[in-house]
Amino acid sequence: MQFIVILVIAFAPGVFWLWMVYRRDRYRPEPRALVVRTFIWGMVVSIPVALLEFGLIFIVDPDVINFPEVGQLSLGTAAYISFVVAGVTEELGKYLVVRRTVYRSPYFDEPMDGLVYASASALGFASLENLGYLLTYGWEVILMRGPFSTLAHVLFSAMWGYPLGVSKVRQRGMRAGTLLGLLCSMAAHGLFNFLIFTQSAYSLLVIPLFLGAGAVFFFMMRRATRLSPFREMVGQLLVVCPNCGDKVPCYAGFCMTCGAEMAEAGQDGPAFCGKCGATLNCEAAFCTSCGSRILRNQSK
Repeated sequence: MQFIVILVIAFAPGVFWLWMVYRRDRYRPEPRALVVRTFIWGMVVSIPVALLEFGLIFIVDPDVINFPEVGQLSLGTAAYISFVVAGVTEELGKYLVVRRTVYRSPYFDEPMDGLVYASASALGFASLENLGYLLTYGWEVILMRGPFSTLAHVLFSAMWGYPLGVSKVRQRGMRAGTLLGLLCSMAAHGLFNFLIFTQSAYSLLVIPLFLGAGAVFFFMMRRATRLSPFREMVGQLLVVCPNCGDKVPCYAGFCMTCGAEMAEAGQDGPAFCGKCGATLNCEAAFCTSCGSRILRNQSK
């Protein structure tokens, strides 16, 4: 029972942050099964990455495996662990999850998808990492790891997730952008860890680093939304006026043609896509013919 509680505590922040990111994918939401699968792959890849990190540390300094206090590490060892062991291996592992699994999926078709799947991979990785920390140091560590370190994984991985998503829309020249984003994520991740390892006044610099990465993340989310090829692919859900037979938006109170009241219209009758005219189910979120997002009110 105690392990189940620890498991829930370890995974709760990751699930919460993933939900927060997923709900911003408005125009063409990704299949939840693919997002969950990417989350699981992020968990899976954390295991070989942890073994690789162990080996990289052992080669350089076997004594570090005995888990000395963070403040006892030399600056050289701290920099090596932060930038090479953690920054490079962890970001590369999370990137390969997205690049080798879901990137070629036909559902990966807009810039926002890069942020969604990068977040899913990062949060799967961070959640299993949280579990290891909780089992080693106790549940209290989640008070810092949940809102801080777990979210930091998302912010750093977004640096390569965004250009990877844009590459699906704008193929030309984006390979270099993705590589640059990957290098930036490794550097930012490494700097984040290194500042914490210093255990000095410099550790406070993680706060502006975290806030700056958060600002960049929100900028990328807004930019990804604007670049979505599905942004203008919207169609109102139309229903048939019971009096004159004309098609009227489902939210209309009265028919535009004859003025008849539309209070109960369309609930049992056919519905249509306002973009292409295809017949739809009244509960459809997207048109099965043209792919447009179906609106049931006047706002986009």
